[in-house]
Amino acid sequence: DELKPCVQCQQFKSGILLDKEDENGVDLCDKCPFTVIQVERAEDFAVDENELCHFQDDDDCRATFVYGYHNSTGMLHVWVQKTKECPIVVDIMGIILGVIGAIVAIGLALILMWKVFTSIHDRREFARFEKERLMAKWDTGENPIFKQATSTFKNPTYAGK
Repeated sequence: DELKPCVQCQQFKSGILLDKEDENGVDLCDKCPFTVIQVERAEDFAVDENELCHFQDDDDCRATFVYGYHNSTGMLHVWVQKTKECPIVVDIMGIILGVIGAIVAIGLALILMWKVFTSIHDRREFARFEKERLMAKWDTGENPIFKQATSTFKNPTYAGK
């Protein structure tokens, strides 16, 4: 935690020491007791007496560095990983719109399938109806089951007018 502000300021140009000066006008970033050494992987330098450190910055990115003291000079060396590991930002609005779009698309597909199915079914029914109508054995103007409600009888004993 003691080295974190200097590492942030020198390597990533962020943190509480950035653009601040002491009472003499000296940049606080320049007053750090060490200069960072940029490396691809800081973990590779975590050997012997060196300490591996991690910290989260204001952007929720994780920075990694290793510090240790030189055996003969006692000078502090700090190896900082060049890049921070930042979490992947999930686009919530994209997910919501994607789900809504998928639901609408599935609904439209189901309606279209239902319409096609009913159209095919109606055509078959109409074709069957037309076939039965053409095969009818009675006059199409008369129903063979229908009987008139009035009947006419001839009286054999009535000889008159």
